[in-house]
Amino acid sequence: MKKLIQIILLITTINCYSQTELTVVTSDSKVQWTGTKVIGLHQGIVKIKSGKVKMKDQKLVGGHFIIDMTTITCTDIPDSDPIPKKKLESHLKGEDFFDVAKHPTAKFEIDEVRTHPDNPAKILVLGNLTIKGITKRWKIEVEPTTQTDKLFIAQADLRFDRQQFGVAYKGLKDELVHDIVRLNIVLKAK
Repeated sequence: MKKLIQIILLITTINCYSQTELTVVTSDSKVQWTGTKVIGLHQGIVKIKSGKVKMKDQKLVGGHFIIDMTTITCTDIPDSDPIPKKKLESHLKGEDFFDVAKHPTAKFEIDEVRTHPDNPAKILVLGNLTIKGITKRWKIEVEPTTQTDKLFIAQADLRFDRQQFGVAYKGLKDELVHDIVRLNIVLKAK
């Protein structure tokens, strides 16, 4: 019995050490958001604050990333038109949308990685998405371009229903904005 326990401990130790934790390079990672409405759309950037990626056998197995919601900007309205740009960015940061004063970050925590059923170049990443203090189980389609024990680079497509996270405001204006928000995420970790 003692030998069996020692073998189990050895295997567990080897498995723990065979995982590598990489740090997200925030300067090379970003989130591009797209929100659509009845007529048109808006796009912008929000920065990734921090994150970790766990690798095993040169494959993604876990991790998390934190998005700095205070950095949300609009890129489809030119800087030469500062009043509409500032108005939209203030609105997105305000109480009726992301309420960044109370909820300055959003987070995704990976707890499962699966093979994509339709595309072998992609993987499905499942985990907990937290926006405005509301956490829900979510999935992301990820297309890794580099997966080693020293470098991970991928592009991910995350779409969420803003109503499920309390990102809404009352009145006619809310009916003109579609509920699905798309996040195109570029993540680099080393």
